[in-house]
Amino acid sequence: MKNGQVDEGQGTRLMFTGWTGDASGLNLTSSKIAIDSPKTAIASWKTQFLLTINSDPPSIGLEFHGGGWYDSGTQATFSSPSAINAAEDSRLRFSSWTGDYSGQLSSGTVIIDRPKVVTAHFLAQYLVTIQYDPPSIASHYNETHAGWYDAGSSVQLGPVPPLVNLSSVERLRFSNWVNNGQMNANFSLRVTLDKPRKIALTYVTQYYVDVKTSHGSVSGSGWYDNGATAKITEVADANWPISYTFAGWNLNPSGRLVKGDVSWSLSVDRPYVVEARWDVDYLPLIVLIGGVSAAVVILVAGVILVRRRRIFRGVKIVSGGQVCKSCGSMIPEGAIFCQKCGTSIDTVTPSETSVDDKVYDYIIKHEGVISLSKAASDLGITIEKVKEIAERLKTEGKLS
Repeated sequence: MKNGQVDEGQGTRLMFTGWTGDASGLNLTSSKIAIDSPKTAIASWKTQFLLTINSDPPSIGLEFHGGGWYDSGTQATFSSPSAINAAEDSRLRFSSWTGDYSGQLSSGTVIIDRPKVVTAHFLAQYLVTIQYDPPSIASHYNETHAGWYDAGSSVQLGPVPPLVNLSSVERLRFSNWVNNGQMNANFSLRVTLDKPRKIALTYVTQYYVDVKTSHGSVSGSGWYDNGATAKITEVADANWPISYTFAGWNLNPSGRLVKGDVSWSLSVDRPYVVEARWDVDYLPLIVLIGGVSAAVVILVAGVILVRRRRIFRGVKIVSGGQVCKSCGSMIPEGAIFCQKCGTSIDTVTPSETSVDDKVYDYIIKHEGVISLSKAASDLGITIEKVKEIAERLKTEGKLS
């Protein structure tokens, strides 16, 4: 006997509890007894049983709460940590109890009526960590499947959004997952947990290039990856009578456009607006913008000059007379019909011809750009008359 204990082996022992009868005291040595008659001293003992708590795997070095000696018939409560960290990204997770107690909770209770053994089982777990590239993607999409997983299990990450809009001219385009150096371009990724996993979710920044024009046609508008090259082309408007010549680009913000054989190249590192500039090449049209206002100006980009021939209703006017349009004979000046064939000569009055010629000469002199009010003043006629004659000259083919 040592310290009031008697080890009976296999998790059973007796514990001294004190003296009764004619003796008293709790120590191994009783209080003094006066021997004045026969006396009886009784040593009292109680039985205790051992509650043993084991772990699986056995090498985790964990001290459980609740293991030890208990009086026979009492109740023992025991518990285990729900997880034991083995490293930053790996751990052991409590799974269940077996032995003299079974259950999936991390704590339990048994009645100690004999020596008892319970075993806490643990499963290895690995951490799935998601890294975002660029980091700003985390504020728009958070991968909720990251976390701890049992060894040997699998987890599906995603699906992720193909595009994340940051503004009307900037967005993020899904590129790939990077799992232990291996790239996967699927929107979802299934991972088997045989070790800790640090997985990168990668997006590419895209910018919008807006290629615009007020004439002709252009190409190259669209979304481009950061660092990509936009190919930009322009085609002049071929519609007659208005023709334009390409004069260059306006680039906002400022950047560098490189001329190639059939297109221009732009390195896209931000959103751009690219607008074509055009020069008017040829406009064979008189545009009369009118009204009676003296400030109205006729803007004419070009005039087709018809060789000045005095042709009115099929009659050619020559010096000293006219040529009959029917038989070709000379008709004396002032005659109203051909003296040979009798064809009536429908002529234009000299006054009308004279004013038409003046207006025609005026337009030619000013290269097709005139002011209605100034032309009327210079020619001594009304603005309405200038417009009327200009329209007649166009009808006759002298102006187009």
